[in-house]
Amino acid sequence: MSQATLFGSRLELAFLEFDRANPEVWRLFVRFTFQVIRSGRRHYGAKAVFERIRWHVALETTEVDFKLNNNFTAYYARKFHEEYPEHAGFFHTRG
Repeated sequence: MSQATLFGSRLELAFLEFDRANPEVWRLFVRFTFQVIRSGRRHYGAKAVFERIRWHVALETTEVDFKLNNNFTAYYARKFHEEYPEHAGFFHTRG
């Protein structure tokens, strides 16, 4: 049995590896999500938060080769719901 079969899809494994190697992405995801929550919205798109992270990195840092895989968006949304269960459902996710 492959590691991907034991622990999830290859994409999930790639996300876990990326998340471990790039903790700043998670910090930004949480920071920008809470900005949206404080604005009064009850739901929002995780993809929009990803675009905000890209904007932040491009304009407010000196990072040149930053890449953020769109395929990880749902994993960050689910991670947010797990870490902050009081906001479960803030992002719409598939079952």
